[in-house]
Amino acid sequence: MRRYTALSDLIKPFPAGGTFNRAGWHALAHLPTAGGAPFWADLQILRRPLAFTREVHQHLGPVARTVIGGQPQVLLLSAQALETVLLDRERVFSAKGGWSSLMGELFPRGLLLRDGEEHRHHRRLLLPAMKRDALQGYLQAMVEPVRKTVAHWVHAGRLPALGLPAMRHLALSRAADLLLALHDAEEVRRAEQDFGALVDASTALLRLPLIGRRWARGLQARRRLVAQLLSLTRQRRAQPGPDFLSQLVQARDEEGRHLQDEEVVDHLVFLMMAAHDTTASALTSALTLLAQHPHWQQVLRDELAQEDPQQDLMARLGARRQMGQVIREVLRLNPPVAFVQRQTTADVEVDGLRLPSGTLLTLAPLHVQRDARWWSQPDAFAPERHSASGLPHPYAWTPFGGGPHLCLGQHLADAQMRLVLGEVLGRAELGLPPGLPLQWRHAPITHPAQQGPLLLHAKPLRSSP
Repeated sequence: MRRYTALSDLIKPFPAGGTFNRAGWHALAHLPTAGGAPFWADLQILRRPLAFTREVHQHLGPVARTVIGGQPQVLLLSAQALETVLLDRERVFSAKGGWSSLMGELFPRGLLLRDGEEHRHHRRLLLPAMKRDALQGYLQAMVEPVRKTVAHWVHAGRLPALGLPAMRHLALSRAADLLLALHDAEEVRRAEQDFGALVDASTALLRLPLIGRRWARGLQARRRLVAQLLSLTRQRRAQPGPDFLSQLVQARDEEGRHLQDEEVVDHLVFLMMAAHDTTASALTSALTLLAQHPHWQQVLRDELAQEDPQQDLMARLGARRQMGQVIREVLRLNPPVAFVQRQTTADVEVDGLRLPSGTLLTLAPLHVQRDARWWSQPDAFAPERHSASGLPHPYAWTPFGGGPHLCLGQHLADAQMRLVLGEVLGRAELGLPPGLPLQWRHAPITHPAQQGPLLLHAKPLRSSP
């Protein structure tokens, strides 16, 4: 990393958009500098994020300043920093302030872009729809559609782009059904395109409506989604059903307050993105890693064969202990959200270094979850490492975040992965074309960098548990 010391002296920071906060940059002058050139750190995170963070950590330590998204940022690369910031005991790390520059116009007022009492109030209103009884209903409704979809995949024999488009379509169609009771195939297709445009726009370096084409497409997609969801929200207020949206419009807090239509829509846009894109990312990683490790495919098939068909669905899914280890290892190696944003709201100390109020922070779960201090052979796929209880550090594994903003949907996502993986492994052996190079991108959501196929070789169908 020979260029870092030179960049700290030779290259002035430059904004990627808007007005660069030079005062903020100079307020961080006591921190080592991981480059302040325009777009440079952004491109490193987009193209080689793990190599970049490892180089920074090796040469500069776990705390360094750089420029991301056109503004000064502090990179935090330790498990201790993740614990301090995510747990936020002193309530001085703002999720809204951290994510607003990347997501504020695309996903405004979603749960992740609320802090403090406002966040707690909205989270309480959403929480009942994620209880165990609700999850059981959601998952039971998924079984037959997932079974039919997987049978179609196996009949085709291969899925392009390592299965990512198929996983996105499956996850979005299930989210559209469960959250919105949206069944029309054309409406689901339009929603899938619009959510894809929203996620792509979140990585746009140019955010000007006339020349930032990716950004402009994302804003147009949001306008279409808002109109569609606002109409559905008003329909559910008049005629509620069993779906999540109906529960949301009827939810009341202790004082009888409810969400306004526009607030419901803001939550839906964000939750639909979170419910389908992160799950699709995790499933793609899981199937690809299992295709590379046939031994673990057989381990999971043997476990499935031991299930008790008399148990209810949630109990059967929960009993898949080794599958749970595989999922935890997949999420360790390839967390769908590899980088997390926050902003300080007061002067605070992290990892022994002072950060002034208003500092933008970029935390790196991807880096910490592959840190050799906590994980032996950190880049190896070794699900057995999760057979022991506990973690080497409480924040060495954080794919669902932590603290006040711990992901509401983590149990649904885990159960959905167990359901899909069980159906796939019960019907097919997974493989990859010989010599296919495997590379991953980790922004905005972890996804394969190449278009090679995931191969599915049909097996005799096991009896359904």
